[in-house]
Amino acid sequence: MHAIDHLFVFCRPLAPELDSLLRHGLQPGLRREHQGQGTANLCIGFADAYLELLWLADENAARNAHSKPLGLHERARWRETGASPFGIAVRPERTGSPPPFVPWDYHPDYLPPGMSIAMACNSGVIGEPLLFQIDRPYAPFGPPPWSGRRLVAAELVVPDLAPMSLLRPVQVPGLRIVDGPAHRLDLHFDGASGAPIDLQPALPVRLFA
Repeated sequence: MHAIDHLFVFCRPLAPELDSLLRHGLQPGLRREHQGQGTANLCIGFADAYLELLWLADENAARNAHSKPLGLHERARWRETGASPFGIAVRPERTGSPPPFVPWDYHPDYLPPGMSIAMACNSGVIGEPLLFQIDRPYAPFGPPPWSGRRLVAAELVVPDLAPMSLLRPVQVPGLRIVDGPAHRLDLHFDGASGAPIDLQPALPVRLFA
């Protein structure tokens, strides 16, 4: 069994889109630069998962031999390239369990020697979200009230999703990947009521809380 660990969306450098999140009480609890991968982030924590705003910080690093198979440079420019701006990280119920997809081992420079990330073999299909496994337990972080809200479902809309896409057979509770006209991520939280928090057009993300 697997669970959603976090989801990322590519934003503009230094995440100016954060302003629209702050207005709704969503505040970052973690920040990090991925040395050697060319990306940096800030993360908003929930009770059982988190949302990562990711941006390109070093174009040369994003195109090196390790990072190039992820299509980060193209994904960061999703507004121009049509690439998916999203990534999905799942975590296993038991440490060491195999991922629910066909993987390859990604060895980014920011991990200790010998450690890797199980990356789905669709990583080169830039029109689809990146899918990977994080093999560690989750601990809630960030300020309330969002750090206490549980994510019950995440729906990713993928334009022109191929009939034989590796994403279609992936089975993770609460994760839905569907066809649609444009890339979008809908996050559904427990106790949701009223209209969603719509971050469009700054980010193609809606939060049903």
